[in-house]
Amino acid sequence: MDKATLIADQAGACLSFKQGVIVLEQPGGACHRVGVESIKQILVTADLYLSSRLIDSCLAAGVSLVILPGRQREPARHLFPQAEGALWVRLAQYAAYLDEQQRLALAQDFVTRKIESQAECLRQRGLHLPMEQFLSSVRKAPDIPGLLGVEGASTARYFNHWSTLLDPDWGFQGRSRRPPRDPVNALMSLGYTLICHAVGRLAARDGFETALGFLHAPASGRPSLALDLIEPLRPWVDEWVLTALHDEQGFGPEDFRIDPETGCRLTKEASGRFFQRWYTGAEHWLEHVAREHLEGLRARLGLAGEEFQPLWPAAED
Repeated sequence: MDKATLIADQAGACLSFKQGVIVLEQPGGACHRVGVESIKQILVTADLYLSSRLIDSCLAAGVSLVILPGRQREPARHLFPQAEGALWVRLAQYAAYLDEQQRLALAQDFVTRKIESQAECLRQRGLHLPMEQFLSSVRKAPDIPGLLGVEGASTARYFNHWSTLLDPDWGFQGRSRRPPRDPVNALMSLGYTLICHAVGRLAARDGFETALGFLHAPASGRPSLALDLIEPLRPWVDEWVLTALHDEQGFGPEDFRIDPETGCRLTKEASGRFFQRWYTGAEHWLEHVAREHLEGLRARLGLAGEEFQPLWPAAED
């Protein structure tokens, strides 16, 4: 059976840990208990109390935590359990990062697959956008800044075609973040955050240093490797968002609130439906693809033949 995601979304609640059990106490008096072995991650979306013992015990058991920002201008915070006994994985990762040519080659691979995924996403919607010029520019990029320039130009062109895929009433005029300015961007930002956490958790489980990316430079508090790995997955999150906006059981304008200062976000009721839809569908498939990408990275780092057993079991497919 798949391990579950625990969502803590009520302000003033308390999450603690007692004798192998995660305890969620609600302000109204309700109390929920769940065994730590049945949880793969905890999603915190409200201002609540987290005991230090809970955090320590969850990380020791292989349970990750993602804390969504109270303000849309702030980044999400990710806490990943770090596998022990896999120093050789991180050493190979560090060596590749310090080798300028290998770092560039790995970054080029992430961007190439992202551009190909962008083209496929549009093709699924009946739009055929030639991307050969961008793919050629990726191969010729002399360094990481030049590569980022190509990626930015490709993504801008990709989103320029979204006007034909969306009702103008959604107000989408291009990608905006921190804060997202419209419902489309709000859904994309939330989806990107959740898949970033899922991929980071898988990478940490395999022994990688999630803070050390190849395309994304290391920065305090940023899971740069996870951001690298999700680049080819972003267009598939976009496709999921498009489906949710067109589906009769999806989302409508009434499911969002927009503030000039804090941006656009889902209502609490709509957030519950979003998470239900995401965790019962999108994440499972995206995790499967992410595992394939991790295997590809291991092969590029010369680790494909190595066996590594983490301290905690993987969530079942």
